[in-house]
Amino acid sequence: MTTTSARVLDDSVADTLGNSLPVTTKRPATPRKVLAPHSRLGHSALARISGLDGLRALAVSAVVAYHAGATWLPGGFLGVDVFFVLSGFLITLLLLHEASNAGRLDIRTFYRRRVRRLVPALWVMLAVVAVAGVIMRDQLASLRWHVLAGATYLSNWWQILADDSYFESSGRPPLLRHLWSLAIEGQFYLIAPVIAWVAFRWGKRRVAWVALALAALSTATMAFLALTGDMPIPYDPSRLYFGTDTHAGGLLVGVALGALVASGGAIRWWWTPAIADFVGVAALVALAVIMTQVGEFSGVLYRGGFLVVSVLSALVILVCLHPGALVGRALDWAPLVWFGTRSYGIYLWHWPVFMVTRPGIDLAWTGWEVQFLRITLVLVLAEISYRLVERPIRRGALVRWRAAMRTAGTSGRRATGVTLAAAGLSAALIATLFLVPPTRSDVQQAADALENSTVLASVPGPRQGVELGTNAGPVARTAALAAPTTKPDRTEGDKTALDDPAAAGWAPLDPGAPEVAAPADAAPEPIAPAAPAASEPVAPAPQQDPAVVIGTVTAVGDSVLAMAIPDLAAKGFAVDAVKSRQFRAMVDIVVSQRDAGTLGNTVVVQGGTNGPIAESDLRRLFEATTDRRVYLLNMRAPVTWEALNNELLPRIAAEYPHVQIIDWYSISGEHPDWLYSDAIHPREGAGTAGLTEAIWSAIQPS
Repeated sequence: MTTTSARVLDDSVADTLGNSLPVTTKRPATPRKVLAPHSRLGHSALARISGLDGLRALAVSAVVAYHAGATWLPGGFLGVDVFFVLSGFLITLLLLHEASNAGRLDIRTFYRRRVRRLVPALWVMLAVVAVAGVIMRDQLASLRWHVLAGATYLSNWWQILADDSYFESSGRPPLLRHLWSLAIEGQFYLIAPVIAWVAFRWGKRRVAWVALALAALSTATMAFLALTGDMPIPYDPSRLYFGTDTHAGGLLVGVALGALVASGGAIRWWWTPAIADFVGVAALVALAVIMTQVGEFSGVLYRGGFLVVSVLSALVILVCLHPGALVGRALDWAPLVWFGTRSYGIYLWHWPVFMVTRPGIDLAWTGWEVQFLRITLVLVLAEISYRLVERPIRRGALVRWRAAMRTAGTSGRRATGVTLAAAGLSAALIATLFLVPPTRSDVQQAADALENSTVLASVPGPRQGVELGTNAGPVARTAALAAPTTKPDRTEGDKTALDDPAAAGWAPLDPGAPEVAAPADAAPEPIAPAAPAASEPVAPAPQQDPAVVIGTVTAVGDSVLAMAIPDLAAKGFAVDAVKSRQFRAMVDIVVSQRDAGTLGNTVVVQGGTNGPIAESDLRRLFEATTDRRVYLLNMRAPVTWEALNNELLPRIAAEYPHVQIIDWYSISGEHPDWLYSDAIHPREGAGTAGLTEAIWSAIQPS
């Protein structure tokens, strides 16, 4: 393999996102093919592949649009899977071509080129983000380890071990969350030479089939974990998304395609330009439809959908290889090429820029103008990275700099001094990153008080409601009572709490008793049961229509509701709220309290902040509370499932007459000052009072 041909293809091979132009700055007048029909890899030079820069531009644009919050592209994150296929294909093709020409694999040269292409731009971005973290010290606690994981290509496994979520964001998301994909690629590079060696020795087509089998195995692993772990709904599928074992299908499909093309078996006599164009257009349209129709919580993705996206991407690449196809030339449109050659820098910079310029949170403005400015800033940073870091280093800047350091005289001393200064600044930055104590933002400080704390503001007794319109005071006239935590065993003839509250040690509501509000910081003391008069029979309390009963109030939720515990307790609510609670757990609590006879007449549920709500859980809640008045709060949170949950709640609630929705999304939107900087949790004072009032007003008689 000639040096020139190796350089040309390697400059077009990227990492996760780069398929750069060849060393020459001028684009070829006509597309240059990799392989002619029926040809095999031999001594032909591998050149730039027309269309791949354009495909990469479309993929990175989809990712950026998704992270910018484009609701019309819920599957934009699938652009990363397109990159995976591209990388697997190009790396495999490069290694096999080199092995065919030289008769061996030069692993040392391979890794030197990979490091030169990927690491400098990555480390520059990490340094800038680290400086931002030192300034924004509320990010330091997690940023330290994200920087180390990013620099060593272990981000995906670090985020799995740290139980970080790709989809969930409470407060400001980690500034380096997006490096998970680079980590998977870096781990792939460790085994890519081994795959190429086996293919060279054992047979390229055999390796292609093995790679496809391994891609199917990775997909099956993801599907198995999704099914057994109840993912993606209601539980977070980040483990599936981050895992090298579960998300390697795209890379392996690319390996299979590269091995097949290297064997000369990808293009046959029937593979005419017309057929190629039809397949290419159909594959591109299919990718576009998938990205606009599915989201991160679409179950089909985790049961084979990612593999489908990978196969479609491979078909587009295969079409680009055809010398007569128009698709490759269309994708070689100059603006797309510009984006494609800078896709690595765009990917590196877009996420941290977006995370420090969130519209309506970090910035006071919203609308398309803000998005335009954010994207423009990303493109500027990517262009700087491309011109000052990526391209110069790829063209030998480091080699020349090292030679300059060895030169005697002023130029050598200057080069050495600059190098030592850069090393000193790097060491100082690392030390600062780990030695400067982090701070806690206002929302983090508020959340600390909720850590591992489930607070019961009051515990209602059995259903002893009061009629709407007859009670002039607060809802919770009920005395706060101790309640068993398990459902009692019931046999024929038994008298349990469900049949006789007094026998279970619970007091019925005394209409003449003074109104009591339980304190928020302590469980109320039980009240001794009132014994009925011996001479008078005890008549059962008449059943009242739930539609006209407030009675005792049970409120169940997550950290959003927990913030308002003191305000709700002052109203006499029985509150069970804890940080990071999923909606399914809330349903379990309601059902358990119903079975124990401790569930209030009125039930308020606030959930969905920490993950999407499953329709099955929602129906289970409604079916279990048909004899209660049930109120659900919709949600306001800058998370991807906000719209999903807010659409689901009213749609299913409409089928159940005893259920109403409290529009917290609209109420909080009218009062942004009520929320902390995370745009999720209510501030102590006006925020918690506003949330309490919204609930209180909703449950009153109309």
